[in-house]
Amino acid sequence: MGRLVRAAFRAGLPFDARGAAVPAALIAGLLLDGPPARAGRTARVDLSGARVTGRLDLTGARVDAPLRLRGCTFEQPIALDHAELGSVNLDGATLPSLDAESLRVRRWFGMRGARVAGEAWLHHVRVDGALDLSGTSFGGAVNLQRAVVEGDARLGHGSSYACGVRLDGARIAGDLNLAQCTAHAPKPGGTAIAASGAVIGGGLWAHELVAEGTVMLIGLRAAAAITLQRTQLRAPDGDALLLIEAQTAMLTLRPAPSSAGTVVLRDAHVGRLVDDPAGWPQACAIELAGLTYERISRRSNDATAWTARERLAWMARYDPSFAPGPYDQLAAALRRDGREQEARQVLRERERLRHRAMGRLGAVWGAVQDATIGFGYRPARALLWLLAVLGGGAAWFAHSGPLAPVKPGEGPTWDPLLYTLDLLVPLVDLGHEHAWNPTGPDKAVAVAIMAAGWVLATTVIAGAGRALRR
Repeated sequence: MGRLVRAAFRAGLPFDARGAAVPAALIAGLLLDGPPARAGRTARVDLSGARVTGRLDLTGARVDAPLRLRGCTFEQPIALDHAELGSVNLDGATLPSLDAESLRVRRWFGMRGARVAGEAWLHHVRVDGALDLSGTSFGGAVNLQRAVVEGDARLGHGSSYACGVRLDGARIAGDLNLAQCTAHAPKPGGTAIAASGAVIGGGLWAHELVAEGTVMLIGLRAAAAITLQRTQLRAPDGDALLLIEAQTAMLTLRPAPSSAGTVVLRDAHVGRLVDDPAGWPQACAIELAGLTYERISRRSNDATAWTARERLAWMARYDPSFAPGPYDQLAAALRRDGREQEARQVLRERERLRHRAMGRLGAVWGAVQDATIGFGYRPARALLWLLAVLGGGAAWFAHSGPLAPVKPGEGPTWDPLLYTLDLLVPLVDLGHEHAWNPTGPDKAVAVAIMAAGWVLATTVIAGAGRALRR
């Protein structure tokens, strides 16, 4: 068998071992100090179906020839720590574990459809092309912390991670693909996927991802998009998704209905937010404090757009702790989309909640402002209330008057309308309020009109201030 493998190496041809035993030492020897290639050929190790005996140890090796060990079964872990290889192909392989800390691959690293019983230690690996682990199952943890990938990193499409995958601090020039993979936290309440502080030049694609544990993306930066669509986030007793201080041009956040746990978007910055309040999972809470975004929209199979009322109900149900920021953000986004009336509706709800948070007196005062001028966002109401009080007061005094003058013969001619107007408008003296002396029921009505005038004046001033700030 050794002679045949050497001949294939010199000819640069694939060799199907068909389950035969091939010593790991033979493979390492060919790569490190093998015979020269035949004329017109490029030497390479290209084995398939071999049963590799012994430990394949290429620690610190410098090899330019491609290493292809497809469909091979390894009796012992593979060691590639601090090695520098041209390319690596372990498609369909079965191995106990992989040690490849600080591995440098100048072209492409692929391990598709493989089975790794234990962990894959790829800390600080550098791949000048793409990294492809599609369809591979890992029985232990996968560590890609501080990895540098100049192409795409494909970790989805059937891959499974029994003890999670870590990509903290990774730098990926292309896309990070976690779509249609399954990741389990190593212990209850732990982290299934971690990519905190990672920088992705393309997008993070995680549609139909199944995460049993926390997905931790704190401080993640993705230039194009973060897509979490039909993603199953399962952390019922804790945080299901942490996007704290994450940055991306577009965030698509539509978890699967079976998701559970808290989605934390605190202090994240998003260009466009795409979600679906109507389809939000029942068991998922959300934290929106500090989230900023420029535009907000809904993508769905139907053309029905969400309304501000639907989104406000969603926020009240799933983010019950009040903070003004999320309401300001929503109103600003609605204005940018030309939905001014709905923006005002959002700001009125913000004021309602703010006053309720101030205690009983604040809630009462807020109810007065809401009923009168809608916290300044319904200015027409103030005019209606003023006219109603003016008309009601004038009618009362026309029926009960004229009142007794304070100084007979010196006051103006009795006029119930002007007298009511003088009572209603504070800080303006029309000469009627102090000319007449109401008593009994007339005095009670006069005091009520003055109180209404002060309330309306205060709320009008507050509303005018908000309008000027806008």
